[in-house]
This record gives sequence, structure tokens and C-alpha cells, in this order.
Amino acid sequence: MKRFNIVEFLKIREIRYLIYKKRLKSCGNNVTICSGTRILIAKNISIGNNVRIGEKSRISGIGGLTIGNNVSLGPEVLIWTSNHNYDNPEMLPYDGKSKSKPVKIEDNVWIGARVCITPGITIGEGAVVAMGAVVTKDVPPCAVVGGNPAKVLKYRNIEKYNKLKAENKFIKV
Repeated sequence: MKRFNIVEFLKIREIRYLIYKKRLKSCGNNVTICSGTRILIAKNISIGNNVRIGEKSRISGIGGLTIGNNVSLGPEVLIWTSNHNYDNPEMLPYDGKSKSKPVKIEDNVWIGARVCITPGITIGEGAVVAMGAVVTKDVPPCAVVGGNPAKVLKYRNIEKYNKLKAENKFIKV
């Protein structure tokens, strides 16, 4: 049985980051792209500083994707930026054309495990998306959303949020 070697793990993580950093439209500092993650059309994706993309996530940049600063994506998150043409297609159930719409994830967002984000969505600053949510509509700033389809469950304490933001108290992902 082979023993886990933390040095080898760190080297692999660093290599993965360097490979994606060259392919991405832009990439900030302190970005972690965990193992098993697949990024399609990376040239249309911009990632800010202090971002973590969880294990086995699937991210499509076909329609464009912007991820802000201090964003944490849990494992197996699915972000899709295009869809098949099923409205007035030339074949059934859809044709070879795609409809692309950009996705924007603003600063200080936490997205839980196995969240699905559909094309054209904006997730507002400071929002929290609960595990397993299917996001089909824009998420307001500082909202906590969950469910399928995702709906607002409550809002964060805005005063506390603004205080922590002003004091630059961000988790290092």
C-alpha cells in the first residue's frame, strides 16, 4: 500500500493550477483547482483572487464565466454557460446550435457541494448557495438560497457582512 505523500500532493495541485492559469482568460492569486475538476473552454473564464474550486467540479466557459474574489465552490459543482437549441430546432429533441449565456459569480460567495448553476445566472456578492441547489434565477446579494429550483431562504446579517468586509476578514481558501 502506497503512503500518501503531502509533498507530491502539493506539487500536483501546483501543476494543475499552472496548467489552467495559462489557459484561462485571467486568473488571480491563491487559486486552488482541486483534483478531478474539468474546465471546458477555459479561454472564456476569468477567476479572481483567493478562489477555491472543489473536487470533481465541471465548469463550462462556452458562454463566458467570471468568478470574483474570495469565492469557494464545494465539490462536484456544475456551472454551465450554454444550452442546446430546443426552441424552434431543425431536429428533435434539439439541433446542433447552442445558446450561450455568461455566468457571473460576484465576490465573497460560498457555493455548496453539488450545486448546479444554469446559463445566464448572476450570483450576487456575499451570497450563499446551499448544497444541492439548482440555480435557475439570479441570486440577490447576501441571499442564502437552496432547493430545486433555488429560492431565497433568508438573508445574511448585512451589518456583520459589511463590517467583516471592511476589516478584510476573508477566509484563505
